Amino acid sequence: MQNIQSVQGIQGIQGIQGMQGIQGIQGMQGIQSIQSVQGIQGSKSIRSIQSIQGASGDFIRAAGITKRFGRHTVLDNITLGVKKGELVCILGPSGCGKTTLLRILAGLERLDSGAVFIGGRDCTHLLPSARNFGIVFQSYALFPNMTVEQNILFGLKSNKGLTKQERLDKTAEVLEMVDLIPQRKKYPGQISGGQQQRTALARALSLAPSYLLLDEPLSALDAKVRVRLRGEVCRIQRGLGITTVMVTHDQEEALTMADRVVVMNNAGIEQVGTPEQIYLYPETPFVADFIEHQNYHSRFVAV
Repeated sequence: MQNIQSVQGIQGIQGIQGMQGIQGIQGMQGIQSIQSVQGIQGSKSIRSIQSIQGASGDFIRAAGITKRFGRHTVLDNITLGVKKGELVCILGPSGCGKTTLLRILAGLERLDSGAVFIGGRDCTHLLPSARNFGIVFQSYALFPNMTVEQNILFGLKSNKGLTKQERLDKTAEVLEMVDLIPQRKKYPGQISGGQQQRTALARALSLAPSYLLLDEPLSALDAKVRVRLRGEVCRIQRGLGITTVMVTHDQEEALTMADRVVVMNNAGIEQVGTPEQIYLYPETPFVADFIEHQNYHSRFVAV
């Protein structure tokens, strides 16, 4: 180790290799396996480093997110990590802050305090166009005057590195993925709601995003179509291994689709866990009531 100066009060640091030019970092504890870090000077240049300690393995990291609209706090010091390849559902009633959190991860909403890290990179102030994500809105946001195929090609036109044939090939690939080849020449008004949803999903995936954001994507569909598409979304997400955050107010949807569920209420997080943990072991009365857990209250009364 060379050129490391004025490092004081550092405890429990293991496996640090190849670090050069790091000066003036004091009082940092419990940081392990930092490799090949060069040219970082002064702890002031590292924003909120305490908030990302222990975030190893998180592909998406929201650290201490606070957002207010006027005097109303919609997100109150939210910290959440999503591992690479996970499908995480943010579940909660209307007005709890779940969609605002999703929009902050997309860069569509500015936060008042906190930080957003994507793939270890601080993206807090990056524009949406610089974040490499795909998003499906509740309304699908399809162009009504374009066919299914043209809706997908429209997004691909922004990728100047692709030839016309490569864009056509990529469009055919994602259309096949969502089973829409027979409908590719139809307009949104000529296909079903479920097919419109799959078109929006195909468009989001066509750009090969690093992560996928889904804002109540199934809520506008009837019950039978919704149940069928849950399985299709999960199949595509797991087949691609794409990190996904989905917002929903539907308890059954979250519990059947997610690897982990984040239950929100009143601008805060009530509980984070696997579907089994959320359903069988609710940690607060709100979680128990929201998922209609019948044994929660009797379990605590018995104690």
